Amino acid sequence: MKRPIAAPPVMTGAEIRAARETLGEMWGKGEPLRPHELGRVVGLSSKQPGRTVRAWERGDQTPQGPVVVAIKMMLAGAFPPNMFKILRL
Repeated sequence: MKRPIAAPPVMTGAEIRAARETLGEMWGKGEPLRPHELGRVVGLSSKQPGRTVRAWERGDQTPQGPVVVAIKMMLAGAFPPNMFKILRL
C-alpha cells in the first residue's frame, strides 16, 4: 500500500514576521531579527536575502519547505550553525 505524500509545510507572511519577532527575543537581541538576518540564518544565498524575506511577508513569494522547517526548528529552540557570526552575538 502506498503512503500518501504529505504536503510541504507552509508559513504565511504574518507567521514569518512573527517568527522574526520571536527569534529576535529568544536570541537576546531585544528586537525582531531584521529581514536580512533571518534570510542569512536560513541559508538564503542571494546577495539581498532581506528582499526575499520581505516578499514572503507581503505574500509576493512563498517560502519553500526546507526554509519553513528550519524556521519552525529554530522557534522550537534549535540554533542555526551560523547564528553567532551573522547576528554578531
